[in-house]
Amino acid sequence: MDVCGINTDKTDLASHREIPEENKLLIGSGKGAAKDWNEGFHAGSEARNKIHNMIRKVLHPETDVILLTLGEGGGSGSGLAPIVAEVIGDLGRDCMVLATLPFQMESVKSKVNAAKGLDLLYREETVKALILIDNDKIVAHYPDKVLTDAYSEVNKTAIETFVSLLKLANTPSQADRIDESELLSVFSYPGFATLANYRSYANTVGNLDSLLQHSWEGSFFADVDHKTAAGALLGVYGPSSMFTTVQVDNVRRVFKEMLVGKDATLGLYPVEHCRWISYVGMITGLDVPSKVRELMSAARSERVCHDEVVEARRSQKVLGLGFDLGARVEALPQVKSRVVPARVVDLEARAGSGGGRGDVSGHLEEVLGVIMGLRRREMTEVELVDEIRECVDVSEEDAALCILHLKDVGNIIQPRVGVLRVI
Repeated sequence: MDVCGINTDKTDLASHREIPEENKLLIGSGKGAAKDWNEGFHAGSEARNKIHNMIRKVLHPETDVILLTLGEGGGSGSGLAPIVAEVIGDLGRDCMVLATLPFQMESVKSKVNAAKGLDLLYREETVKALILIDNDKIVAHYPDKVLTDAYSEVNKTAIETFVSLLKLANTPSQADRIDESELLSVFSYPGFATLANYRSYANTVGNLDSLLQHSWEGSFFADVDHKTAAGALLGVYGPSSMFTTVQVDNVRRVFKEMLVGKDATLGLYPVEHCRWISYVGMITGLDVPSKVRELMSAARSERVCHDEVVEARRSQKVLGLGFDLGARVEALPQVKSRVVPARVVDLEARAGSGGGRGDVSGHLEEVLGVIMGLRRREMTEVELVDEIRECVDVSEEDAALCILHLKDVGNIIQPRVGVLRVI
């Protein structure tokens, strides 16, 4: 297994002693991204060629799976990962993503970073499966562990699960066996995914199927609805004595009932003199988990509240403290202003937003077709308006309105002030 590390934080990158020094890439200032998604994204964009060369160096023709791991919520992980996924696509490969979600009580900035990063990864065609670790579940699993030790345990379990999955195709079995083509087929379904890696002493398990459901639901991965899955595979290891015809038939039945109508593959691996019953598997092509929907909603509402507070403080500062030696002391005025995010001020002005946004639904389909031809390009607001007007018969104001709408739904992002990027 080959591994490399890319980071904007010199100290954090140096702490990963399991990564060879020659496979570490420091980008940006080396001081981190200050929990700013834009800084991480900009650093990745500027170092795109270096990232390309690093990934190409560790890739081999016999590489089975590329796993992109990151923490969502910081500036580096959330901002860098979409760039890295794009580069993997440029190299003609697909990847799977393993990401941690921020704690529910983390700051609004962490939630907004995570929401932006996840949205871009989900849209990226290169990313075939998004596997999410729920940080709030880590607390329940390891209540007394030091946080860094708990993270190490989670990382170890996730990697062991992937290695075990890959070994399924190379492990002989006299019962049902998962082959390499079945493994790669399940890996290829787009959407969200989850992993199972559970084991118990064989002498405490009465029936092979009794822990099947728990193997998916008792983990620290984000909860999913397995009924929405496109594909799944599961390998069951255990002592040969437990793989009777009745036991095997029950496992097959329960597994099919859980995933009726899905591309579901079950592997049974009886082992002589084994003390454990082990379940290792993966469900792919899942709908958006409820935890992600909650994150998106919280990021949006908390950001609006935060912007209102900041705008109110700015307006209050302009009015001053109201100090006058000859006047009576009165309560400071409470100012509530309409929040206009800085990222859309220029476009709002171009769109003539004073009277509210107009209806441009008749032009959106044509404009969307134009910007799809500009994917991954960065340009100023003026340049994008001009590009649209060259291909679509719209006014400057309507072109700006279309851009604002496409920013709202995530087809266009603003990596830095004055610059737009088509996703």
